[in-house]
Amino acid sequence: MNTWKLALRNVFRNKRRTAITFLSIISAASAIIVFGGFIDFSFEGLRETTIRTQLGHFQVAKKGYFEQGAGLSEQYLIANPAEIEADIRRSPLVSATTWRLSGSGLISNGETTLSARLIGVMPEREEEFSAFEIVLEGRQLDEDTPDGCVIGSGLAKGLHASEDASLTILSTTLDGVVNAIDCRVVGIIRTASKEYDNVYVKVPLPLLQSLVDTKKVEKILVLANDTRQTPELRKVVETSLKKRPELEYKSWLDLAEFYRGVVNLYTSIFSLTAIVLGVVVFLSIANTMGMSAFERFREIGTLRAIGQTRAGIVKMFMYEGILIGIIGGLLGLIAGSLLAYGINALGGIDVAAPPGMSSGYTAFINLSPKAFLYAFLTSVAASTLSSFYPGYLASRLDIIKALHHS
Repeated sequence: MNTWKLALRNVFRNKRRTAITFLSIISAASAIIVFGGFIDFSFEGLRETTIRTQLGHFQVAKKGYFEQGAGLSEQYLIANPAEIEADIRRSPLVSATTWRLSGSGLISNGETTLSARLIGVMPEREEEFSAFEIVLEGRQLDEDTPDGCVIGSGLAKGLHASEDASLTILSTTLDGVVNAIDCRVVGIIRTASKEYDNVYVKVPLPLLQSLVDTKKVEKILVLANDTRQTPELRKVVETSLKKRPELEYKSWLDLAEFYRGVVNLYTSIFSLTAIVLGVVVFLSIANTMGMSAFERFREIGTLRAIGQTRAGIVKMFMYEGILIGIIGGLLGLIAGSLLAYGINALGGIDVAAPPGMSSGYTAFINLSPKAFLYAFLTSVAASTLSSFYPGYLASRLDIIKALHHS
């Protein structure tokens, strides 16, 4: 206890130097909290966009479907989706389910023909699965438009199409016969992905089934009430599929390759930033502790003369480093929180469209527990490690020379 008290007094012995040291820790901790909160907000937005425009939280399909690659194959289609989803829909964790059939083809306005990614949906269940689609013109599909289609903004520009335009979709049936259907554009939408908008065509499920000549569906999408309920919902899906060995499921995270790539990239950048800021704190405190040791040669000599061990001297310096790290880290958490609140109160940060995305967004700073923990631990670890070497050098001083130092 006496060593802790002595270390605390030494921390505030030179107030100006201590203030500069704390300022460096506070700056580093605030930067980690704000950057970590920005990344957390971006991850959250990208995650929900991915789930609620394309994937759902879980997808149920025939075994082997997810490994088959591109193309629509009869053997991987589901004939009785209503029976399969009935068990899953009983769970209170489930917000909605829907069926999907997808394919590819060509879409034409009579003058221009472009490639298209065809998605067959159930309009009456589509509201929750299109929550992050931005309608630029017209509206979403509904049950009153059995021949309607919604197309991406990039595709609409390529076809010079607007609301009520009549388009022809050309594809092949499952037997390989060329087939075509007409659809009327009821809406033009924008998703988060620019590439997706260039090929996206959403039509009612029966219309796409007539194009490929089938009554079956490709997969069942399951949406949870909240993404945090995904682990519990996984157990529900697993239990429902135990009596249907011909089926399998994938979670959104298994299917979201782009999301995983973005998370890995930004996490690496965040870790590198934290390391660089930790080095800055380390050097700042090492300089402070070195100067402190130099000014206390006679004090250290006196302590050694009355019986203090070399280990005791090192411990005293390390205690000072730990206290600097804890106090500076706590002040950094407060400053980082205030900075995050300030940025959010001013309307957030305008972020330009990332590569491959269709538009920019306004980012806010989440108060991420992980960023707070990272900032605090970085402060304490850097200050503790940086105090060891000055303490070690001080402990090796010759007692006589230290007592005569002036």
